Amino acid sequence: MAASLAPRHDGIASTRATVGTLSDADALLLAHRCRDAALGRKAEDVVMLDIRKLANFADYFVLATGRSLIQARAIADAVVEACEDRFGSPVRTEGYAEGGWILVDYGPVIVHVFLPQTREFYNLERLWGKPVGAAKRKAS
Repeated sequence: MAASLAPRHDGIASTRATVGTLSDADALLLAHRCRDAALGRKAEDVVMLDIRKLANFADYFVLATGRSLIQARAIADAVVEACEDRFGSPVRTEGYAEGGWILVDYGPVIVHVFLPQTREFYNLERLWGKPVGAAKRKAS
């Protein structure tokens, strides 16, 4: 039996070439599509963070929580399936076998799918989110 020519990314199969260079509008559309795919698989606490002013390696993070290993994998699979026709397959994925933190990297958009305890521990919202009210503080 011949080996499959489809790229495999740590457990996530795709038949498409990896994502190419995206315009700002396409990166935003990709982030929304990733978010919607996660929501479609009943992911909890789905958050899209605009990190363009904070990092030079990506434009958006999409964070999602799955209640179980099976659901976390289903969320990651749904993201890839929802995006591959228009954008191609991810540049890389990591953590699919372990499932506590699955990373789906499209370059300008990075999707993080966590189990609840892993998301709480790493708290990426605190690290990468905009502090609430920070711009309104006045010097004393």
